Amino acid sequence: MLLTDMENTPEEKKAEEQRQDNIKPYVKYSGMAFQMIGALVLAAFAGMKLDDYAGNDKPWFTIALLLVAVVATMVLTIVSISKK
Repeated sequence: MLLTDMENTPEEKKAEEQRQDNIKPYVKYSGMAFQMIGALVLAAFAGMKLDDYAGNDKPWFTIALLLVAVVATMVLTIVSISKK
């Protein structure tokens, strides 16, 4: 026997909505964390490849791209948090 929305009482619907509202911030912030990690990994990889291609003795491109990625992800995080 399948339950439908018509069989739920108003209290059950409220409880379900409350549970979903409590889960959303965790999903949102964990997703942001994975985006930050991904951006930093991508920046590091691209920087290392550019340093190898340019023949740099010091990792200038890696440092520059990592700094840009950190600033960009922080700005996106602040904008996302302040939207709420």
